[in-house]
Amino acid sequence: MKIAVCVKQVPDSETRINLPAPAPELDQSGFTRVLNPYDAYAVEEAVKIKEAGTDVEVTAITIGTDAVKETLKKDCLAVGCDKAVIITDPALDKADEAAVATVLAAALKRDEYDLVLCGLKAIDDDSGQVGILVADQLGIPHIATITALELGEGSLKAEREIEGGKEIVEASLPCLLTCQKGLNEPRLPSLPNIMKAGMKPMETVTCADLGIEPP
Repeated sequence: MKIAVCVKQVPDSETRINLPAPAPELDQSGFTRVLNPYDAYAVEEAVKIKEAGTDVEVTAITIGTDAVKETLKKDCLAVGCDKAVIITDPALDKADEAAVATVLAAALKRDEYDLVLCGLKAIDDDSGQVGILVADQLGIPHIATITALELGEGSLKAEREIEGGKEIVEASLPCLLTCQKGLNEPRLPSLPNIMKAGMKPMETVTCADLGIEPP
């Protein structure tokens, strides 16, 4: 089984914002950046599936510059992901959700994954659209905001909270799920595993490598 986890590097929620004068946008050059907290639940769930099964490969996929490598190394590869793919292109700077979904979908189509996991939303833009848009572009089932997951043979059963109760949804693979708090408890990377993570494959590609024009 091949599992992809779509992740994003975001400003730390404790980052201090300095605005000495009116400006059209924030200067983010000094921001501390971390793995999006909701994506950590997706990473943990993928690693749990890997540990419980056989012949499972987990790939972390993100859009960004070389600055994302340390986050991928510490928060994805060091906790159990097998490899990472970074999609980098100057044209993707400040890309909106539709553009991000188009690029991620192209990367996912290239390697044909059985299961795609995403965080519920990113804490910087808070839109919660990317996972749904990716599933639409891939033409696969999508279940949002899951709090429990059970895999079967070519299918899955997911649980999600609704007002006044829980909803159980069954779907065939391949499928995309968005993950939220309550699904699991993300593990912390150990120092030895962070050191070993530097030896895992980390591929950098452009939109041209994926066969698409920057949206």
